[in-house]
Amino acid sequence: MLIPNPSFLQQPPPRTVAFAVLLALLWTALPLAASLPAAVTAVFGGLWLLRLALLKAGIGRVPKAALLLLAAAAGLLVWQQLGTVFGREGGVAFLLLLVMLKAFEGNSQRDWQVLLLAMLFLIGSSVLLNQSLFIGVWLLLALAAVSICFAVLCGLGGREAFKRSAQALLLTLPLTVVLFVAVPRLNEPLWRIPQQTQQAKTGLSDTMEPGSISNLVQSDEWVANITFSDGLKPQRSDLYWRAIIMGEFDGTRWQAFNGNYIDEARTAAAPERTVAYQMIIRDQNGVLPALDYPAAELPAGVEKRLGQTIRASRSREGLRRLSLQASLSDTLPHALDAGGQNFYTRLPGGNPQTRRLAETLAQQSATPRQFVGKVLEHYRRQNFAYTLQPPRTAGRDGIDEFMFRTRRGFCEHYAQSFVVMMRAAGLPARVVTGYLGADYNEQAGFWQIRAKDAHAWAEVWLPQEQVWLRVDPTAAVSAVRAASGISQALAADERGMVADSGSLFARWRDTGQFYWQQWVVNYDQTKQNSLFARIGLGGFNWQTLLLVLPAALAAALLPLAHWWFRGRNRERDFLNEGFALVKSAVLGNDDETAAAVSAGELNRMLHENGIADPALSRLLQQYEHWLYAAERPPQRTQKRWFAAARRTAKRYGTGRRG
Repeated sequence: MLIPNPSFLQQPPPRTVAFAVLLALLWTALPLAASLPAAVTAVFGGLWLLRLALLKAGIGRVPKAALLLLAAAAGLLVWQQLGTVFGREGGVAFLLLLVMLKAFEGNSQRDWQVLLLAMLFLIGSSVLLNQSLFIGVWLLLALAAVSICFAVLCGLGGREAFKRSAQALLLTLPLTVVLFVAVPRLNEPLWRIPQQTQQAKTGLSDTMEPGSISNLVQSDEWVANITFSDGLKPQRSDLYWRAIIMGEFDGTRWQAFNGNYIDEARTAAAPERTVAYQMIIRDQNGVLPALDYPAAELPAGVEKRLGQTIRASRSREGLRRLSLQASLSDTLPHALDAGGQNFYTRLPGGNPQTRRLAETLAQQSATPRQFVGKVLEHYRRQNFAYTLQPPRTAGRDGIDEFMFRTRRGFCEHYAQSFVVMMRAAGLPARVVTGYLGADYNEQAGFWQIRAKDAHAWAEVWLPQEQVWLRVDPTAAVSAVRAASGISQALAADERGMVADSGSLFARWRDTGQFYWQQWVVNYDQTKQNSLFARIGLGGFNWQTLLLVLPAALAAALLPLAHWWFRGRNRERDFLNEGFALVKSAVLGNDDETAAAVSAGELNRMLHENGIADPALSRLLQQYEHWLYAAERPPQRTQKRWFAAARRTAKRYGTGRRG
C-alpha cells in the first residue's frame, strides 16, 4: 500500500526523480508527434528542454502569470495550426501543451504526482489518433512508466517501485479483459470521432499522370486486411480493388470525376460468383477500395457513387471494419445516357499518331469487343515492356511518345493510352485506380493489401451490351502481374525497388496486427455477438450479460482482493495489536493507566493478584522478547501468536461479563 504522509508530499522530490518523470512525459508524448502539426511538436520539445534546464538550475516552480501567458500562447498556436482547440486533433494538441506547462508548476511531490495523473489523459488521447499494434504495446509501456514514477514519488526505491508497478498492472489485467469483453459495445468503436482536419489522404490520389502509381508501389504502407467468408481463397487475378474513377483528361493528367450522384450502374450479373468478405481498412479520405464489382447490399455509413466507387458517407480517420459483397465479374451493367457517353468520349488535342492507330484498328473490327482485342494485341506484338523506370513522356503528345517510341511503361501508361484509343474510336472509356491482388497469410488465413499493390486499369462501355467492361491492358504486356504480383512481373534488376514484406519478422508483425485489428480495435457489437456465440451463449444480450458478468467480475476481482488483504496484513502490527487486546481484556477499558502498562508489568500484576495463567504468561513473555529482539519473527509466527492472544482476550472478556 502506497500511502505517503502529508508532510512528505509537500517536500520537493529528488532531482533524479523529477528527471525520471520528465522522461516519462517525453515517452508519453512520443506517438503524438506523428499525428500533430510539426509546429506543435517543436514547441512541446522546446518547453521540455526548458523545463529540464530549469531543473538542473534548481528552479522548481515558474510564476503563475508566466504560465497563464504561455497557456494562452499555446491555445493561439493550436488555433493557428488546426483552426480549433476542440475536436480530436485540436483538443489533443492543446492538451499536450497544457500537460507540458503543468510540469513548470512542479515544486512538491504532490505537484509531480498530479502531472503523472495528467499524463494518463495523454496516453488515452493517443488512441484517438492511432490504433495500431505499436500503439497498443507503447500504451502498456507508458502506463508502466507512469506507475513506476508514481511509486518512486511515494517513497519507494527503484527496484521496489518496478516490482509493485508490475504487480499492480498484472493484477488489473483480468478485470480489464472482463470489462472489455462483457461491457455492451456500440456499433462503432468509441475512438471513431469525425476528423476535424483534412490531413489524412489516401495513398491513391484523385489525379493520375505517368509516375503516380510507379512511385506509390515502392512503399510498403499497409492498406487493408481482408478475410473471405466460408474460407474462400480466390485467384489473385480476380482481386481488382477499385477505388477512384478517372474521367477527365487534359492531355497530361487524369482527374477523378467530382460528381456526387449515384448513377444507374447495377451489380454485375454473375450471382454464381458472388462472394462475401470482411475488410479492415484505414479510412482513406472517404474512399474505400472495394472488390470488383460491389454488390448492392452495403453497410450503413457507406454508399456507391459514380460507377460503383465505394465512399464513406462521413469521412473518418482510424480503422473501419466493413462486411461487403462482390460479384467476381469483368462487366458492370449500366445504361449510360447521352450525356455520360459524351463525357467519357471527350479528348483534348494532341497525340495524333495514337488517334490514327485507334481509327485504323476500329475500322478493322466488326464489334467493340473485337476492337478491344486488337488494341491489346497491338501491345503484345510491338515489344512493349513493363518497367518501374520508364523514360519520361511529358507534354501533350506524351502518349504518342510512349506508343511509338519508348514502348516502356508502368500500369498508368498502359491504362491511359488504352482509354485514349477507345475514346478516339468513339467508345466511352475511363481509367480506374485501386489495387490489384494481395498477399495471402497462410498462418492466419487473411489477405493483405499494401501500397505496393497499387494499380491502374481501364473500363470501356460497350453500347450493344450496355455494360462497362473491365480491361487491364498491363496484362497484355505482363500477364504475370495479375497472377503472381508486381515483384514477379518486373525485371530482376528492378525487383529490389518494390518493398518486400516477406521476412519472418514481417509475417509475425502482420499476423499480430491482423488479430489486434480484429479483436481489439474493431471489437464492436458484431464481434461481441460472435464471441459470445462461440462460447456457447448464443450471442450477446442482456440475459447473457447478467449471467456472465457477475461471475466473471468475481473471478477477475479475486487476485485484486487477495493482493489488497495481503497488503493490509503486511502493514498490520500483529504483536502490538494482540497485546492491546489482551491488556484491554485483563485490565478493562476503564483503566486510565492501562496505556502505560508493559507486558512485564502486566505479568507481575497477574502474580500479585494470585492469577495463575501459564498460557497468558507465556504469551506476554514471548511478546516482550520479540519486542526488544534484533529481528521480529516471521509474519506467519506473528499471526499465530495474534490468534492465541485473541482467544485469551476473549476468554478474559467472557469471564468478566460472567
